[in-house]
Parts: sequence; structure tokens; C-alpha cells
Amino acid sequence: NPQVRCLQEFLKNQGPDVYPEGLVTGNFFSLTQTAVIRFQEKYGIEILAPLGFQRGTGYAGPATRAKINKML
Repeated sequence: NPQVRCLQEFLKNQGPDVYPEGLVTGNFFSLTQTAVIRFQEKYGIEILAPLGFQRGTGYAGPATRAKINKML
């Protein structure tokens, strides 16, 4: 999936604290989901707090995508 591949590239560029495996496969499996959780928790004040969450979900929803787009 090209959208997943793009997400993985972005996560990989965030460094090993977010996506230590750095795999760009185009498949959204557990490693990518865990990287999304790490990213969400790293920017929790912007992504999670407005939604009332304290922990990342692994779902790249509107708030997560908005932060990614802002960083690009």
C-alpha cells in the first residue's frame, strides 16, 4: 500500500526512538502500529490529549495525520 509505505518512511525518518526497525514494506503490521503508538505518545500533548487519551492507539487517525502533515 503506497500510503502505508509513505507513513513508514515518515516514521523511519523520526529516528530509532520511534521506529527502530525502520522497515518500509507497505504493509501495516505490528511493527508499524507500534511505531505509530510511539509517535503518538512522543507528541501526546498535541495528538492524544485533545482526544482524552493518555496512551497511543496505533491508529493513524485525523489527529495523528494532522501532526504528520504539520511536520512535513
